[in-house]
Amino acid sequence: MIQMRINQLIQYGLDNQLLNLDDSFYATNKLLDIFKIKDFSSKSVESIDYNVLMNDLIAYALEKSIIEKDTLFERDAFEARLIDCLLPRPSELNRMFRLKYKKSPQQATFFYHEFSKNSRFIKLDRIDQNIKYNYPGKYGDLDITLNLSRPEKASIDFTNLSIEEDQYPLCPLCMENIGMYQNALMEPRMNHRPISITVNNEKDQWAMFYSPYAYFNEHLVVFRKEHIKMFMNDQAFEEMVDFVNKFPHYFIGLNSGLPIVGGSLLSHHHFQAGRYDFPIEKARVVKKYKVNRVSIEVLDWPVATIRLIGNNENRLLDTVHYIYENWKKYHNESLKIFSETSQVHQSITPFVKLDGLKFNFYMVFRNNFTNDDLPHGLFHPSPEKFHIKKENISLFEVMGMAILPGRLVEEIELIKDVLLKNKSLNDYRQLDKHADWIKEMMSKNLPDNLDEYIKMEIGRIFEQMLEDVNIFKYGDQKDFISFVEKAI
Repeated sequence: MIQMRINQLIQYGLDNQLLNLDDSFYATNKLLDIFKIKDFSSKSVESIDYNVLMNDLIAYALEKSIIEKDTLFERDAFEARLIDCLLPRPSELNRMFRLKYKKSPQQATFFYHEFSKNSRFIKLDRIDQNIKYNYPGKYGDLDITLNLSRPEKASIDFTNLSIEEDQYPLCPLCMENIGMYQNALMEPRMNHRPISITVNNEKDQWAMFYSPYAYFNEHLVVFRKEHIKMFMNDQAFEEMVDFVNKFPHYFIGLNSGLPIVGGSLLSHHHFQAGRYDFPIEKARVVKKYKVNRVSIEVLDWPVATIRLIGNNENRLLDTVHYIYENWKKYHNESLKIFSETSQVHQSITPFVKLDGLKFNFYMVFRNNFTNDDLPHGLFHPSPEKFHIKKENISLFEVMGMAILPGRLVEEIELIKDVLLKNKSLNDYRQLDKHADWIKEMMSKNLPDNLDEYIKMEIGRIFEQMLEDVNIFKYGDQKDFISFVEKAI
């Protein structure tokens, strides 16, 4: 059976353009070495379902003690090791990408996205488990995702990954991860193949790869090859604009660069990109201004946001620079906005997208000031909403896409038991966090469609979480408009 499965894996590589026919014997011999098989016959075989194929190969490896433990992490690492045998070297994949890029950026990224799916670096099976729906809110539709593909992160400081000086690789984004089997910190990376790119005239100093747990279509991570801390300044804004010039079918965004606000790895400078229309793009315009031939729109959105529109990137970047510099200095104690104490608190979450020939540059205003009463931040969701999500509010969420923990799926079923079958909350200790919310629902006349009702309740709470993040929540929209008018 194992010989047939190895032949089928080789056939999978050929069928999905991972493997060139000239390299098939080379790939076969690498697989035979992994499985410690000496006698083998290459045969023509019919393709079978990939999951059946991989499960059988992993079962054989467990039986023969090639894999020591039957854990998800060990399985993922071994799968990546097998797939790596089918893949071209990074330099060859880069050469193929550049040839396609000469024809069009869209053709190059389509090729690379298909490659990333077929190489199983993108975890399609797990992504497909995610539950997605729309919530029709006060500000427009919000996108809700119950994320079953990855576990919830609990710590407010998860963005600050501790790094040892002699650690290798230094972090999950570093180029040194290419070909890494596994270690205690990093996910398996043997089938990892980032593409080298040039950004802002830094030739081949950047790279990108599709996220294994994509939140949306063609979800990309774009990062500097050099391991330096994330930063938010004019250079970062120029990098964003240059990226969309090179890949005009993609947006690009940057988390705030400060702890607490934004769900990102702060130790390594990187962006999130991809092909998606976020809810914020349909937000109503409250006020509109024109400065330096750049349109500036104040949006009716739960988080304080402006959109700058212009077809001249230099004028656009000059305007972004001026507004950002004013924001960094903005201090309003009556609104509990502190620009700086012992550390800097002001930042933004920027997001850039091309609309035809016009750049749409979004600036979402953020602040990470904390006090003893609110250690997670004055502009973080209030603690009574942590039962829905405790993690930081990231780039995607301020754009209107909730990434909520997958535990909610099981908890919703238990909540329905309590509401429909008169079960006691004491029977479900994991629902303690939801106790106040459940009691509130119990006091109402619940509709027949309880599933839909609870989903809408989650959307309502997420919308309130975004309102909690609003920098001007201790004032009103007039205060925000006043800041914008002075800043421009």
